[in-house]
Amino acid sequence: MHLALIFEMKRLATILFALGICLTLSAQKTLKLADAALKREQFSEAISLYTPLAEKHKHNKKLVSELYYKIGYCYKKLSIPEEAAPNFKLAIENGCEDSLAYLYFGEALQMLQLYDSALVQFQRFGELSPGSRLAQKGIKGIALAREMFANPSRYEVTLKPIINSGGEDYCPFYEARTHKKVYFTSTRNAPTHVTVSPESGEYCSNIFYAEQDREGRWSEAKIAPGNINTTAEEGAACLNRKSNNLYFTRCTYDKNNDKGCRIYMAKKVGNNWMNAQEVPIKGIPDSVSIGHPAISDDELTLYFVADSLLGGLGGKDIYCVTRQRKNQPFNPPQNLGSYINTEEDEVHPYIRSNGDLYFASDGHPGMGGFDIYLAKHVKNSEYIIINMGFPINTSLDDFGIVFTGMREEGFLSSRRRGGVGKTDLYYFVLPEISFTVTGTIWDKELNKPVPNVDIQIMNDEYVLMDTQTTDENGKYELELKPENNYIIYYKANGYKLEKTTVETKGLTETKNFVRDIFMVK
Repeated sequence: MHLALIFEMKRLATILFALGICLTLSAQKTLKLADAALKREQFSEAISLYTPLAEKHKHNKKLVSELYYKIGYCYKKLSIPEEAAPNFKLAIENGCEDSLAYLYFGEALQMLQLYDSALVQFQRFGELSPGSRLAQKGIKGIALAREMFANPSRYEVTLKPIINSGGEDYCPFYEARTHKKVYFTSTRNAPTHVTVSPESGEYCSNIFYAEQDREGRWSEAKIAPGNINTTAEEGAACLNRKSNNLYFTRCTYDKNNDKGCRIYMAKKVGNNWMNAQEVPIKGIPDSVSIGHPAISDDELTLYFVADSLLGGLGGKDIYCVTRQRKNQPFNPPQNLGSYINTEEDEVHPYIRSNGDLYFASDGHPGMGGFDIYLAKHVKNSEYIIINMGFPINTSLDDFGIVFTGMREEGFLSSRRRGGVGKTDLYYFVLPEISFTVTGTIWDKELNKPVPNVDIQIMNDEYVLMDTQTTDENGKYELELKPENNYIIYYKANGYKLEKTTVETKGLTETKNFVRDIFMVK
């Protein structure tokens, strides 16, 4: 459990002790059960216990303000802003004194794209908590959301209905050898592994997969073969580069204890995933849950997410561990630092072959909920953090991105509107754009084509990029790269040097530039 929640629960426990004398013994018992469920992050269970208490004790404004706050907090952690917002509103109206109610209310309103109302709540939170980074984060996020919706990136994002279900489908990852099979986590009904999660109220998740045929069509999803799926929760997984080692998260629930999550590794035996064993990592306390693995190509570095480890910045943080050989345990974890981690949550890391790290966060200024970010390593623990923008991100939760090798395409998971279920898998691609220059070289005086003209293409730093010669009819065609400005020189015996310019910087659509040149002697 992360530090912010521990602090919050201690504060709420003090308040509820003072209010306990106003409750019946039955209500006190229900409240105690609800608080215990919240402490274990069993949010769905907690909501089912808090809600009737709030309805029954509406005359006790101090009590119901805390109950509505807790209900709102549970819906916030479940990423259901349409339920979180009215409960935080009721908490404030009934006199909730915790400034975080305004922050959380604003975050829910931002996810619902009620930006003006969200801005009021962030400003109010800033007044109550002077100098808070979270207030400024919220205000910057609203400006960022408006800008990104108005200026979308060139990525195209489309739903793949056949893969998705009516539940939660998320955290895709490819079989790396062919990229024709995608695995993912799903809460859809798996008849042989039926358990309901007290955290989400959904079926406990399992690992599924879908395959792509030669025509590019995806199959319906099937449960991953082997014995990796159980009545516990399995998911948030990844494959090594050879696609023969599957690293995944497994979480078990106990009604008296916190959710216990660990990272496991299963090996491929034939077509089945077998012999799952916990991945040994030094320095992980038994009381701390870890998950969301991302393994490097050489399997010597593992990224993962954890709550409340020593050195954490609050909320969920991303850590990495290393080892010298694949048959050795990993060394103690290292926090990735404040460039990536914040006092809120950073989750679902993904590492590309070139070292670029992608992750989801609700602690950096964003469009709403979780956004996907690119972290480009500079040196030591320094990174440049880039929001992927719309339509990769939306005002609702977007996370769990995976790329098709080094191509600018792949899958991501999102709770955006218009999907099949609560969270869905979406395919994304950055369409290639091309720039060409075509034309004819003419003798200006004779008005006839000039053959065999030497053409030199330089960028705006006068670096030679390409050369070409016109054909017998004086015609030519050049291919240019995006995000460059060019100077094109035309040379022919007996003629004066001619030049023209072409700019591709900032262009987002394919374009052909026509440049007819009239040369003089």
